[in-house]
Amino acid sequence: MIRGWFSRPADTTSSAAESAAGGDAPQSYAQWSQCLDALAQEDNDAACLQQLENGQLEWTAGVAPMLGKRISEEVQRRLQRCSDRLARDLRLGAQETLIVRAVLQGRVQLGFVHRLCQLPVLPAATQQHLQGEILRFAERAQKSLEDTAKADRSGQLATLLRNNPLTGYDRTPASSSPLHTAPPAAASLSPATAAAPRRRNILN
Repeated sequence: MIRGWFSRPADTTSSAAESAAGGDAPQSYAQWSQCLDALAQEDNDAACLQQLENGQLEWTAGVAPMLGKRISEEVQRRLQRCSDRLARDLRLGAQETLIVRAVLQGRVQLGFVHRLCQLPVLPAATQQHLQGEILRFAERAQKSLEDTAKADRSGQLATLLRNNPLTGYDRTPASSSPLHTAPPAAASLSPATAAAPRRRNILN
């Protein structure tokens, strides 16, 4: 299935592109593999992503499926981590303010994965496939949250979730460390809502 995503014919990297990429940008499959290994450690996501965004590679029949598989695996791993982190935060039964913060942090994480799916080295078909995976994940998670929020008779929680949807990840700047950064403040909350602690368990 992965092979079908890579329909772009092989091309060579121009000297101008190599110059623009910078010394740390990967130029071979071995270097790409090392960068992806470093990204999986989650020690310095911003630097790793910048290297990958500046990377170049000669697309051959052997290299394309291997690189596509590596990037796809990292995307899926990040989505699973996002799901686990979001479920953990929401299962704490926090007040509504903290629930929205957890959702916003999940959106930051998805924004990072969205950038990973847009690496210039990837053919358009591969980018679209991976971006579709993120969108489907966000839509399913958002629906699950809104369905569970129906138990809140006041309707406030459902409104908060609709106003701060996970599907807005493409409009959220990616954090330099998306899985470890403290969640942003829920600026959209009204003072009355923020002051009223309501303990909820959104995800089962």
